[in-house]
Amino acid sequence: MNTEQPRSQSNLILYTVMIGAFMSMFDSGVVNVGLPVMSKQFGVDMNSVQWITSIYLLVMSALLPILGTIADNFGRRKVYNLGFFVISIFTLLCGFSVNFPMLITMRILQAVGGAMVMANGMAIVTENYPPSIRGKNIGLLATTMAIGSIAGPPMGGLVIGLWGWQTVFFLTFVVSMAGFIASYFTIPRDKKTQHKQFIFDYLGSALLIIAIITFIYGFSNINTLGWSNPLIYGSILAFLISMIAFIGHEREILHPVMDLSLFKNWTFSSSIISSLISFITMYSPTVLIPFYFQRVLGFSTGKSGLYMMAFPIAMAVISPFSGALSDKIGATLLTSSGLVINGVALILLANTSLQTPIYLILLYLALMGLSLGMFQSPNNSCIMGTVPKTKLGGANGITQLVKNLGMVIGIAFSVALFTAFLGTTANNYGTNFLASTQKVYYIAAVLSFIGALISGIRNKNQKGKKTNE
Repeated sequence: MNTEQPRSQSNLILYTVMIGAFMSMFDSGVVNVGLPVMSKQFGVDMNSVQWITSIYLLVMSALLPILGTIADNFGRRKVYNLGFFVISIFTLLCGFSVNFPMLITMRILQAVGGAMVMANGMAIVTENYPPSIRGKNIGLLATTMAIGSIAGPPMGGLVIGLWGWQTVFFLTFVVSMAGFIASYFTIPRDKKTQHKQFIFDYLGSALLIIAIITFIYGFSNINTLGWSNPLIYGSILAFLISMIAFIGHEREILHPVMDLSLFKNWTFSSSIISSLISFITMYSPTVLIPFYFQRVLGFSTGKSGLYMMAFPIAMAVISPFSGALSDKIGATLLTSSGLVINGVALILLANTSLQTPIYLILLYLALMGLSLGMFQSPNNSCIMGTVPKTKLGGANGITQLVKNLGMVIGIAFSVALFTAFLGTTANNYGTNFLASTQKVYYIAAVLSFIGALISGIRNKNQKGKKTNE
């Protein structure tokens, strides 16, 4: 059972994990804004330079469940602290890259450290705090991530304008070194591992890496390469084969890299499904609204980026309150209500016209941010509260992986559906654009309502406060 720690120590642990949460979103923001400059300097096209971001997502996603399970058996503090060190070293080398292949290589190695940090942050918070404040703390982590997503693009644009693209990596280096020093001194030392005879599952890890990479690559490139491209259907086929083999293998071994028995718990599995749906619906408007701002309304990139901040700001404001409230009333009411409100916000977006005032669009985006802020902190608290302490890292790895997969699916399918609905008609682009997005948003709204139903029936007696054993 978790016991109360001295308040000062507990606060320092939380602040340290908040550094990792901030950096996870800050890094992508500062790097993305520098892609055009890097493309010009290295003489590569935009399709190639996007791999600076994509390769990081691919590698980190593939390693999240594996490193979470490793941390469960060899110590979360060791893996988490080492992760900050790995990020620091290879982020610095990213800034000193002299050619494009070197930069890609450094990003791959940087992603290994990123996975170490992301797979263990929420697990460390859950392990070192009593269940009575778990939701509040997870809400604060969600707020910190939202702040990171808000701060990244403007900060990146500022430092690139003053000192060049290399500075974005030096900036991340400073944040990661702060995380390394803080985690070394504040996070309690690991207790002796319970599995002294633990045998690492090399085959399962390889199958899982292949499954995740082929899934993300295949679905991320459907809209650019098309379903008929051999790379696409080959990737999807490889995903299916490797995933089936992975499930069969994991069910037969003593120390699996992903404990599939967690999914036998309906509260856990339904929370994971609801989380996947929430991220899919979240990325429907966030990938289409910028095109609406710029191509339909004619706003500048800077102005549209500013307006898009309505979503993360609202999410940042509500997350700690929803997390803290879930500690008192449980997760179910908040998560279900959040997804219902999210569906309503999507319907409101679906019914906008060319005459809709911009403040209403911003209000709808803020409503989405608020609703998903209501959902995610209590839902994550519920997930972490239903697994034993010895499996917190593995559960956290699965949770973070689902976030990435939801993002990939949301972007791929929203763009694919939008393109199919839009057709090839060049006349009345604005009207056709809205007619196409309307259908996409209605589909996303239906998904959100389904997620609310799943979340509502996961466990009527679940109060989001179960003590980890």
